[in-house]
Amino acid sequence: MMLIRLTQSILAAFCLVIAFSVAALAQESEAKTAWQNLRSTAASHGVVISSQGATDYGTSLVAQNVRVFLEDDPDDLLVHMPELRIEPRGTAIALVPSPEFTVTIRPSRRELRELTFTHDGEIVADVSDEQIAIDLLFDQMSARLTRSERRGEALSDSFEMSLEGFTSSLNALREGSADFTLGAETTRYDFSFDAGSARRPSPQSGDGTIAGLLVELSGRELDMLGDDEGMLRAAFDAGLAMRLVYSAQSVTGNSSQMIEGAQVDMTSSGGASEFVVDIRDGVFAAHTTAGAAQISGGMAGISGDVSFGGLGLHLGFPMLSSAEDQPLYLRFNLDDLIASEETLALAGAGDFAGEAVSLALEVSALGRLTEDMGPEFFEADEPPFDVTSVSLDRLLTRVGAAEFTGSGAFAFLGGMLASIDQEMPNGTGDFVFELIGGDALLTRLSALGVVPQDQQFFVRMMLNGLGRPVGEDHLRADVAIRPGGAVTVNGAPLPF
Repeated sequence: MMLIRLTQSILAAFCLVIAFSVAALAQESEAKTAWQNLRSTAASHGVVISSQGATDYGTSLVAQNVRVFLEDDPDDLLVHMPELRIEPRGTAIALVPSPEFTVTIRPSRRELRELTFTHDGEIVADVSDEQIAIDLLFDQMSARLTRSERRGEALSDSFEMSLEGFTSSLNALREGSADFTLGAETTRYDFSFDAGSARRPSPQSGDGTIAGLLVELSGRELDMLGDDEGMLRAAFDAGLAMRLVYSAQSVTGNSSQMIEGAQVDMTSSGGASEFVVDIRDGVFAAHTTAGAAQISGGMAGISGDVSFGGLGLHLGFPMLSSAEDQPLYLRFNLDDLIASEETLALAGAGDFAGEAVSLALEVSALGRLTEDMGPEFFEADEPPFDVTSVSLDRLLTRVGAAEFTGSGAFAFLGGMLASIDQEMPNGTGDFVFELIGGDALLTRLSALGVVPQDQQFFVRMMLNGLGRPVGEDHLRADVAIRPGGAVTVNGAPLPF
């Protein structure tokens, strides 16, 4: 948490000067006038920009000993630059901070952090009444923790972060459209904190590398958003659309921390990953995917590792009420999860070392919202949505050679809300479930003691009661649900 708060503070502090700079530099051609407008505009927003002087070179202006802080909370955040150069470039303005400057923050009244930034770039802003365009051009940028205190006492905390090939741009239009990108060819970090107290220390440390970091955010008709009733529908009718993309080509990391007096060390590495949120046409859609990854670690003399071949999660649903059904879906997959013998030995299943486990669940439905999403969406007595049908598109659990699968669909009579007070949903459904290699898996688990001997008979009875043999160690169950709550398995009523 400390690392997250520091990272957030770093980004907020670095963007502080940018935000108020571009707001003040609209259509200015003289550096001196731009500097004066910068300070007055910042002041109107509660931000003080002071300096010990400024040298006007005609084509540029250099302000000395620049300090930026919040007027109401001057101790919470302080940006100090030995120099800040302002250079008009046609309709644009270039802001060139000192190659090294500091940001001092107070996460709480008891704590103080000072970070020193170094860079080799500049900020170029082109601002008009209709558009704001900002480019952050820093091929090299780094930040390191140079001062850390708690209650006035120095701490041994450390933090360093560096970005190579860093670029960022923002383009915003008065009409409500905006596009933002941030990327770095290589991002490295290294930290060490003590998140505990003097009586119960909790040291945490770690380092890592992110290759090909990319963040993209775009939006249309963003000015339509607000708190008024019916705002969301009006915004979508006007063309509201938002998209967020976070991706990385690869990641590696190491961490160490104390948990209940025991040291836990972790090492991880992963391939390409992506997180996307897309909101448009009254529909929310999101997905996250990750390539092959491996995690290894140790605790109290016990070590092990886990790897997987791929991971995915997909989610989609409507955000506006409608008279017609709309699609909803949830899809999850975890491919080829493999644990080391040391890890499995903790559960007495070391014999399964090297065997892959795969999981998948894909569910879709047709339904509709009975009211638009908003602050009071779940405050009604009844669910604010109704479902006409549900489909189990895919169910998979695979352990080595054993595999359990399922698929099918169920249609509600009169919709889900008509069955909400009933013990069994009223409708028609048909599902097929298959188990391959289940008997062999049960035999192995019993031999390892994972399934006690006295429970084997009960488990086998259940399997044979619900499934019919269709091959060697292959069971199938055809499940039928009919109106009124009647359920049959392979044509016979449930045996319990």
